[in-house]
Amino acid sequence: MLSNFDIEFITEMFLDNDSTSTLNRLTVAVADTVVENSENIDMLTDLLYKEHPHSLPTYNSPVARKRRKVYYDETVQNFTDEEFFEKFKIKRSTAEALVNFLKDFVKPGSSTIVPLEKKVHVFLWLLTSDSSYSEIGALFGLHKSSISYVFHEIATLLAEQRYNFINWPSMEEQHITRIKVNSCFKFPNCVGFIDVCRFKVGSKRNKKDKPDTILLQAVCDETLAFIDIHVGDIGTTKKNRVFKESQLSQELKNFVEFDNHILGDTEYKLRKNLITPFTSDEVLTREEMKFNEVHWKARSYIGHAFELLKDKFRKLNHIDINKPEAVKTLLCAACVLHNFILLHEGTPLIKEESVTCDDGVTIDPQIVTTAEEKRQFLCNYINYIDTT
Repeated sequence: MLSNFDIEFITEMFLDNDSTSTLNRLTVAVADTVVENSENIDMLTDLLYKEHPHSLPTYNSPVARKRRKVYYDETVQNFTDEEFFEKFKIKRSTAEALVNFLKDFVKPGSSTIVPLEKKVHVFLWLLTSDSSYSEIGALFGLHKSSISYVFHEIATLLAEQRYNFINWPSMEEQHITRIKVNSCFKFPNCVGFIDVCRFKVGSKRNKKDKPDTILLQAVCDETLAFIDIHVGDIGTTKKNRVFKESQLSQELKNFVEFDNHILGDTEYKLRKNLITPFTSDEVLTREEMKFNEVHWKARSYIGHAFELLKDKFRKLNHIDINKPEAVKTLLCAACVLHNFILLHEGTPLIKEESVTCDDGVTIDPQIVTTAEEKRQFLCNYINYIDTT
């Protein structure tokens, strides 16, 4: 049985505006979803096609479906490793690992008609391309409503694993991050990097409607893995507002010791554990400019992480979904998959370099008591190190 959310998800978001009547399109969508979960799949499809030949798209006929299935069974599954990576943006071994991982979380009987492996390939194809649901359905021998349901199902499964793959690092892991960042950029005591990524949201078909914006706030470490994410509400465009609404704004002081900090740009408010660059209406000092330069270089990690996310998952460049919760689910799922891929493949954007300096600097909270004082202390330290 489909929940009310599942029915609404399919009928309101993923039915194309074509020439068929609303009643016929709804009939086709619901019938096709039932087909995918019925032992009478062929008989029901034949009956629908005979009684409503003009309501069903020609590519959805029984003969056409069987012909289209050949592409997945005989072409996709026989891709070379190079072809597989080019199409799906991940290695075949990573996709296989993803299927094996998700097996433990799928609902019993949900993959009896459409195997989980095929569902994962459908999801990856959609996420990494600009193809429509109809185009993917033609390739995989499924109706567009079934494609949308599969996409929603896998996205939800991934989003539900958020806290297994996106979590704040332990003290030992933070220690490793600060050593590596200090070794690479000479900015001490960094344990993460925060920023937001903007995504367009709205229908691609209705050219009159201007796409809206949604912000994904994320913190990453030196491996480009996300260690915290928060998706703002559609239409919210201010970084600081999204930060204030996130759980991180309340928990940061518990996650990060006084000595340590994450780095953010000037749109964030300076905090003891969130260090931002110097800004002034007057000319900055040479020491402050040096600090800002090193700060900017170190903070480049989060830019690389967002770049990797958007380059791999092209569907995120314009999210053609209208339901806010479904948009948030998709972004969360993409971040989980981002970390899953890094876990199995690493990233070519980050070179493994030998550690050439010590851990960093100890900051006495009895002497340095405010965020401004801490930033000035770090500025002095960075300039001192640069001259030695």
